Amino acid sequence: HPAPPAMSAARVVVCLACFLLLRVCANKVRCGGHVAETCEDCPQGNGAYWCNGECKWVRGQCIHKTVEVDEGDDTGPFPMPPDTRSSTCQRQSKEVKGNFSSHTVSIIIPWHKEKWLHLRHTLEALIHFTPDELVEEYFFVSDGNADSREKELKAMSPKVKVLSFEERQGLIRAKSAAVKQAKAPVLMFLEGHCIVNRFWLEPLLERLQLHPRAIVMPVLDSIPQDDWYGYIGGTTAYWWRFEWNMNLIHTNPLRKEEGQSEPYASPGTSGGIFVMRKDWFQDLEFFDEGMLEWGGDHVELSFKTWRCGGRIEVVPCSRIGHLFRDPEHRPYPVNVDQVVLNYDRLARLWWKDHLDYFYRMKPEAKTMKHLSTTEAEESYARVQAKFQCKDHQWYLDNVDHEMAWEMDKLCHPHVPKGHPDYCKGGKLAPARWTVAQEIPKEEYLR
Repeated sequence: HPAPPAMSAARVVVCLACFLLLRVCANKVRCGGHVAETCEDCPQGNGAYWCNGECKWVRGQCIHKTVEVDEGDDTGPFPMPPDTRSSTCQRQSKEVKGNFSSHTVSIIIPWHKEKWLHLRHTLEALIHFTPDELVEEYFFVSDGNADSREKELKAMSPKVKVLSFEERQGLIRAKSAAVKQAKAPVLMFLEGHCIVNRFWLEPLLERLQLHPRAIVMPVLDSIPQDDWYGYIGGTTAYWWRFEWNMNLIHTNPLRKEEGQSEPYASPGTSGGIFVMRKDWFQDLEFFDEGMLEWGGDHVELSFKTWRCGGRIEVVPCSRIGHLFRDPEHRPYPVNVDQVVLNYDRLARLWWKDHLDYFYRMKPEAKTMKHLSTTEAEESYARVQAKFQCKDHQWYLDNVDHEMAWEMDKLCHPHVPKGHPDYCKGGKLAPARWTVAQEIPKEEYLR
């Protein structure tokens, strides 16, 4: 065999550097974007933001992920979140002089199999950061839990009310039941694993005063699923929208930078955390209680609100920490077939002029059987007649230009090669389920 070509001096230097780096890193921990001697050394004054990789941030400390932490016996106060608002928002919060006396809220928190620690801290943070005069009631809905925690919750505030169902009703019916009993003119929907932040409510009410037919959302900061005491600032550049399979996604087609403070429109809502006037909620006849268990309420909220004369906004100056959980960390199973059935029920009404696109991306829904859609169809007709609701093409033309752009670019991740909907290159775009490419900024601006 011929002798290998001589290695250049530059390549020798690079290889030697890599070798030395590996030797140096061998006995260290990876913190995410850097390495350190131990997890305790990762933050370097930056807290949870620099505690990643092999480490996790727990109760103000950076520890190795292999260390197990038991939250069950914790009797301490709720974790005080960092102020994640921009400096502009912090300054504005000292200047707001709005009168919200006509916009008191019923804070509705449906829950199923939540940890008591999370429920308790959710309420503690609410009481701490919410002006008492703006709260009519804290309305906890125990959906099929063995213990409604009524005694413990009511001991924390005289404004707590508890509605308890012995048998599970599902998220949609639980919310609807609470709305019927809510006394305040404004509904605030929350979840039992949240930490509200400073001055969270007033910016939402301020927007609701300007736009009475709006759904108004905070920016959701992130509480890591393996660290209830962690808290990471959320994005202020993205909005919520739907793919053609009704999958909810977070996108930024304008490639905006972080740090904005002005409210902005969003094509959709995540459906769990927002404020809305009770009269507007009832005028739109939310929810379709034929949707069972979990999934679909956010879809109905989004399309019915936009197409019937309302709007959806995100308010960066309002921040709420939310415990995001993947299926393995969720305290209850989700019946995926039921979710798809709920989506199909909505698509047949709200996407009836574009139904084929939904079935291309959710072919399993086409043969699903519904017990009855009569009440939903009658409600749809009433709301359409009352508000002269627009069709889905109007929504594509005026609200979600990304969704319109994707119509001739759809692909399905599980069809065989050669199928018309096969994804080019066999891959989906990052964090997407129905397209292999994302809309370029210049295309969106057209």
